[in-house]
Amino acid sequence: MIVGIVLALGAIVVVAVAVTVVLVRQKDPLRRGGALRRIGVAVMVVFTGFGAIFIGGYAMEDPGGNAGLTVTLAWVAPMLVLAAAAWFWPAFAAPLLISLTSALVAACLWFAVDPEYARSFISGLGPVVAVSVIALAFPAAVLGLKRTALAGWLLIALGVLPLLITIVGRSGPVVSLAAASVVPLIAGIIYLASVRIARPHPATV
Repeated sequence: MIVGIVLALGAIVVVAVAVTVVLVRQKDPLRRGGALRRIGVAVMVVFTGFGAIFIGGYAMEDPGGNAGLTVTLAWVAPMLVLAAAAWFWPAFAAPLLISLTSALVAACLWFAVDPEYARSFISGLGPVVAVSVIALAFPAAVLGLKRTALAGWLLIALGVLPLLITIVGRSGPVVSLAAASVVPLIAGIIYLASVRIARPHPATV
């Protein structure tokens, strides 16, 4: 879990530097917005890659072998399919991602209502909420290249709601979920900022 926290903190520093450079060097609002959008998706790609390696490494240790590979593919494969759908068929992927995000939030609420069951469930299967956040956040980030505002709100919802509900309900490990939530939240804020910056000023229209 310490590695996840370090990665999240490193991502914050890198994003802060990159955003500052864009805002200082790029004066055109449209180019600023486009550059910020690319920063958002780039940081999610890197974070998801490290997250997959980190989570996959644990799975290959416990349960290990074919079972560990199956557990890893069980979330990586659907994530990649969703990401491809977000790129090629955003009109189809957008409502699907909204539905899946809503389902994850509903599951977190259910866990909060019955925290004892939630802790038993997570103890047996691992940090499923944190993994689900990553698995949905990456396709949402890809969707942001097509539908930036919607993707921004999805990423913010994924970064805030599961963590907040888990903290309030005391229904699961907070550290791993916080490490998985920080970067999607940052990417979502960047996406919304890129939309705001690229929007024409009334005086210039």
